[in-house]
Amino acid sequence: MRNAFSAAVAAVSALCRWGTLAAIGVLIVVVTIQVLGRVPGFPSPPWTEEVARFALVHLVAFSCGLALLRGELVNVDMFILLLPKPLQWAVARLVDVAILVFAVAIIPGAWDYVVGSVGERARSIDVPMIWVYVVTLIIPVSLAFFSIARLAGFGRDTASPSHGETV
Repeated sequence: MRNAFSAAVAAVSALCRWGTLAAIGVLIVVVTIQVLGRVPGFPSPPWTEEVARFALVHLVAFSCGLALLRGELVNVDMFILLLPKPLQWAVARLVDVAILVFAVAIIPGAWDYVVGSVGERARSIDVPMIWVYVVTLIIPVSLAFFSIARLAGFGRDTASPSHGETV
């Protein structure tokens, strides 16, 4: 059972990494087009701003679960680092449970929001808006899944000190 869940965590992590890379790739291309559009004679399509917003939202959606799994979500490190190690572990598990409860609580509303968007289309690029609104479902589902994974012992409890965030 643990091996199957481990494989699922690896597969979902890979999917989220690829989604994050795709979103940042689209964002890089679109922002480059926007910057070049400031050069006289270079066309500046009107759809780039909307696509940039959509890519940024997808970037957050695909990466937030990975950040949770790696222990890199925004945290009150100054408080937690002052606690003894066993208490740090207990607080981290409490936070995982809180995230899980919150994520599970908003999944039905997110589902309704996505279903309600069926038939809508983006203004400037004429794509179904469900591709944008699905983000509201990806975020709580990935947070719930990865918080379960952390509770099962996968992931890290703290970010590596190489990030320079801890004093």
